[in-house]
Amino acid sequence: MRKKWKLYGLSVCVFCYLAGCGRLTKGEPAEMPAVPTENSEHWEAQTEMEREISEEAQQQEGRTAELKDIAGMVGMEDKDTAGLFGGGEENWTEDRSFYIGRSYEAELYGRSCQIYTLCGEEKTVESVSVWAVSGDREVTEAETEEWKNRITDFMGVEPAADQEISEGGSQNFRWTSEGKIVSMHRMKDILTISFHPAVGELK
Repeated sequence: MRKKWKLYGLSVCVFCYLAGCGRLTKGEPAEMPAVPTENSEHWEAQTEMEREISEEAQQQEGRTAELKDIAGMVGMEDKDTAGLFGGGEENWTEDRSFYIGRSYEAELYGRSCQIYTLCGEEKTVESVSVWAVSGDREVTEAETEEWKNRITDFMGVEPAADQEISEGGSQNFRWTSEGKIVSMHRMKDILTISFHPAVGELK
């Protein structure tokens, strides 16, 4: 007898549970939880996030530079350099009476560097400068040697170096090969590399 009452009680509990869940409502199907669809806000937000991540990755890839890319800018028309390295900003004198060139921020050998072009009257790039260290910290001997080795490998010749520190406090290195010159200037907290054609220079 007790066993029958236990079974009866269990049946009542199950009935109440199902009724409470809305599964036994007459003539009405049980409601299912909402599932995100392609038209839902959740889906749209996720798609937008994925798109932004993809665009950011593409922009970052476009900002990556190599020495050959920078050297190749010399002689180009300014308009053709506008979209390089993620896009360059126009650089004018303060009164906008003279167009200087463009400025970029690019990743070079894993570090963010500022790149500047100098244009002539015909808006052709006459030289390009890379600011590897821009006064925000001290330049180390190790990174100076790293840059010397990189430029030497790129140019295929050893640098000519000034034996003494200049009056301005800089140490200067110079590579000349195949009609182009690369100069490196090192100060306490500044390290720049410049590219320009070897016009009138002896090879």
